[in-house]
Amino acid sequence: MPWTISELMHLTRDELCDLAARISLTLPELDAGTVARSNALTSLDNIHRVMSGRADRSLAATLPAC
Repeated sequence: MPWTISELMHLTRDELCDLAARISLTLPELDAGTVARSNALTSLDNIHRVMSGRADRSLAATLPAC
């Protein structure tokens, strides 16, 4: 199952960055069209949404770099 936004909201910025990096490293091992790859991509999208939301609340102009 993908990481949900609710779950990700409890993680720190560093934890989100680490999780995104770990998921990104596994992507090449996942076959296109599989549930596992879809879950990984959904998790990455959710991580981006959480980080973007935090950036919006802090009035930052761009997504914080990991």
